[in-house]
Amino acid sequence: TQPSPKMAVFLCAPAAAQNICADRDDVVQRLWDRWQEAQTAYGLVNDGRMVEVFVAADKSWTIIISDVNGRSCVASAGKNWTVFDAPKVPGKGT
Repeated sequence: TQPSPKMAVFLCAPAAAQNICADRDDVVQRLWDRWQEAQTAYGLVNDGRMVEVFVAADKSWTIIISDVNGRSCVASAGKNWTVFDAPKVPGKGT
């Protein structure tokens, strides 16, 4: 499959195609400058890394994972991000 246009922008050299990573501040700035995505959520992983969700008004989104040294990698990106008013509990309706 082809990489999404959003993820391709992070690629600087052929070797970078394997890991879309950079300093966190650079990744966050690029998400804002290019797609107006801002952080909407985050959580800590048991190993100390942080998972962050960035979403734009047009519902495009990017998930990055940042390590304790300030290095971030794009984990996934897409469109049509949706937030529910209440959690969707299995077996409790739609």
